[in-house]
Amino acid sequence: MNFRPFSRHEDSDLVEIKETLSELLDVLRLRDGGPKVPKAPPPTEATPADALDYAKRLLTIRTGRRRFLPAGYFDGPALTILLDLYVSNREGRQVAVSDAVAVSGVPTSTALRWIATMEADGYVSKRPDPGDKRRTLLNPTPRAMTDIERLTALWRNTF
Repeated sequence: MNFRPFSRHEDSDLVEIKETLSELLDVLRLRDGGPKVPKAPPPTEATPADALDYAKRLLTIRTGRRRFLPAGYFDGPALTILLDLYVSNREGRQVAVSDAVAVSGVPTSTALRWIATMEADGYVSKRPDPGDKRRTLLNPTPRAMTDIERLTALWRNTF
């Protein structure tokens, strides 16, 4: 397997993914009353061997993720929304469209476009809230649940 250096764009994508996941975890912890986890200290200089090992793991994550979710899902709020839906589903909580928009951290119109895309792609389904007909609830589809579990397994096994 040949490894090529990450481009600046790809490196910034990884930083954005890490920051987004960190922010999502903070939001979920605060929403559920848990403590906010302090930010990690700034990175230290790595040896060339450490850098190579880490680069290989990052490459595995970057190339492996395409097996589970469409590539564009990592460029916007889709992954944040899907992770929130996954966690909420496993914890038995309902997620209204307005909640998904809020957790996405992007303008409402952008979040709604992503929700429509994810619905068209078979990752989310919508249904009226039985307790409040003005609200619409989002649910992850079985495909989304499986793909998120596979993706998180890849991440767990890589790091």
